[in-house]
Amino acid sequence: MLDMRIRNPRKGGGKPVPLLANEEQWICRCGLHREDVLRLARELVERTEDENLSGVKLLNHCRDVIWLGQKAYRESQHSVVFRDAVEESLRERTMRRPRTVRELQRFTRTMMRHPLSPTDKLLRNISTQDCYSLLNACFTTPHQYAKGRAVLHSIFACGLRHGWCSSNPVDAVQRPELCEKEVIPLPWEQLLRLLHTARQGSHVVCMPALGLMLWAGVRPAEMMRLDWSDLDWEEKVISLRARHSKTGGCRHITLHSVLIAWLHLYSPSLPHVGSICPRDWIHRWSRLRHAAGILDWQPDVLRHTFASYHIKHWHDAARLQEEMGHRSARLLRTRYLSMRGVTHAHARLFWQPELLRRS
Repeated sequence: MLDMRIRNPRKGGGKPVPLLANEEQWICRCGLHREDVLRLARELVERTEDENLSGVKLLNHCRDVIWLGQKAYRESQHSVVFRDAVEESLRERTMRRPRTVRELQRFTRTMMRHPLSPTDKLLRNISTQDCYSLLNACFTTPHQYAKGRAVLHSIFACGLRHGWCSSNPVDAVQRPELCEKEVIPLPWEQLLRLLHTARQGSHVVCMPALGLMLWAGVRPAEMMRLDWSDLDWEEKVISLRARHSKTGGCRHITLHSVLIAWLHLYSPSLPHVGSICPRDWIHRWSRLRHAAGILDWQPDVLRHTFASYHIKHWHDAARLQEEMGHRSARLLRTRYLSMRGVTHAHARLFWQPELLRRS
């Protein structure tokens, strides 16, 4: 038996590798011919980019290539195809709200059905260029592209957690610049008229929800999931649990004195139990707006009004970002903070119970 020391590129050394004295016997035992071994060695040497290597240096270089190739091959075996990664990513999100799950399913179906989809390609072998081509082929508007990019990024993030890939190729795909449409806060006269109308007749049942959207910035969809137990009167906060929040994270919002006074106007015997929104809320809310003479209603305008008056009066962007549940201040700056028609005097009055006597 002959011994030959093979250098390990990771440890700088190696261990004796026994070779049979009869090389022909060893080659035959592997089911190969001498010509096959020579051809393989030639291919390996010809793929060496450094033409100056020869002798022992060339031999060690080829051994490095073989060792690293083995490592890459083992890693590639610990992976799954793109289709399986998509299914696992969706499975991990089954506890999200039904609307969110349906949206994720819609975007993943769009990507999976496209001819450029890497459906049967190992997740580890999908490149940034593959992701870029798929997103450009599937989504034509900036908002669709941005959402598709976020969904695709989450699929690879799932793969990273499971060790199916070593990096997220979507990180290198640039986010599109979104031109956010300015949402103007509710004009002061309309705001007073809305508050006044809400205290009349059958519209009274809408008062709590209106107050929470206006003075706490609760989203309309989140509002429909809240109940009275989410209001902590001792701590003076509103607790939005993760399953109630749009972004899936919990947050606390301050119960300001004007909001507390508004809720006590609705019912002095607080707290109540059950849902804050009354039955047939969508139609009741629409009738209230029309009764107040506000026909051109912008979705989320009360949340935008809350943000604009908050920053105008308190001058605390970090606190506002936390209470609105934004992951970054970018959305707050680009979409929410419109100061059109917002004066310092109105901003001060907006947060005072005195406002209720004027409406």
